[in-house]
Amino acid sequence: MKKGFTVTEILITVVVFALLLGFTVPKFFTLVHKAQEGSTKHKLVKVRSAIAAYYGEHQGTYPTDNLTSLVPAYIERIPQATVPGYPPSSHVSTGNFEECFTKTGGWAYVSDPADPRYGDFFVNTDKEDSYGKPWNMH
Repeated sequence: MKKGFTVTEILITVVVFALLLGFTVPKFFTLVHKAQEGSTKHKLVKVRSAIAAYYGEHQGTYPTDNLTSLVPAYIERIPQATVPGYPPSSHVSTGNFEECFTKTGGWAYVSDPADPRYGDFFVNTDKEDSYGKPWNMH
């Protein structure tokens, strides 16, 4: 009698393996995506904290540059925003709200003192996170 597997046994094994991959691979990518979101949200909080510290030490005024004035006194560096659909970027678009909200990824900062949103810092996209909330509303 020959030892080995029949074609049916091999086929069943391949099908079971494919089904397992079909369930686990998408879950893995979902977890990676959520981890990147969490990291970007944490970075958002860090930069906002640095802006608040600057505001407190400068008689209630926000930076009017692209936040380079925060480095290194308030934050080590401007971190990268990682948002699906865009390459990771630490670029900060500035100006009034309409000028800085270019929806090109990275960060946006309202640096115009005449704008009612002066001092706002947010992710520069109108896409939604995995919970359905627009990134620029965090």
